Amino acid sequence: MSTIIKQTSGKTAGDWIDDYILLEAKALLKSTNMTIQQISDELNFPSQSFFGKYFKRLTGVSPKEYRKSQ
Repeated sequence: MSTIIKQTSGKTAGDWIDDYILLEAKALLKSTNMTIQQISDELNFPSQSFFGKYFKRLTGVSPKEYRKSQ
């Protein structure tokens, strides 16, 4: 299945998952008053720290910086 997804879209299954999680995280950061901890919990990250590192790796900014810029 992963091979078919990669051949059809040019993205790996992992890339699709990252894109979806990032889209959800950005929407929650922009449109809610949820804390970063609550967002981390909502998206099933093991910790706020892990969520922050994941978000920064994909976007180049921390969740807090992203929220401030919006």
